[in-house]
Amino acid sequence: MNNFELFSLIFLLLDERWEDHKEDEDLGHFLSEMNPYLWDDIGSADPAVYSEFLDFMKDKTIGEDLGYSLVNPYLDTIEFYPNLKRFLSDVDKDTWIDAVHQLLSQPHKGDDKESEQSK
Repeated sequence: MNNFELFSLIFLLLDERWEDHKEDEDLGHFLSEMNPYLWDDIGSADPAVYSEFLDFMKDKTIGEDLGYSLVNPYLDTIEFYPNLKRFLSDVDKDTWIDAVHQLLSQPHKGDDKESEQSK
């Protein structure tokens, strides 16, 4: 799993919550800025969001838990949209790992992009 895949999975899991939380403007705005599928390149709809994620990941590695331990600390860094991690509070390690395997088992954006940005 590379950084872009981790970023994308966080987006996908938050996006799943949008259906039940459309009244939450913070979640909606963040998802529209975070969207890694809007453009063809590796990044986010608002390039600053992915850039800030890469800054967060600079001293971190995706370990055996496939990034599970990084999700809440990353969401805590998003000061403009506080409390986003509440939307993933029901995601335990097993659920996360299942989602990772599901993402990685099918063709997906970023699966061949092991650049210096995603390491």
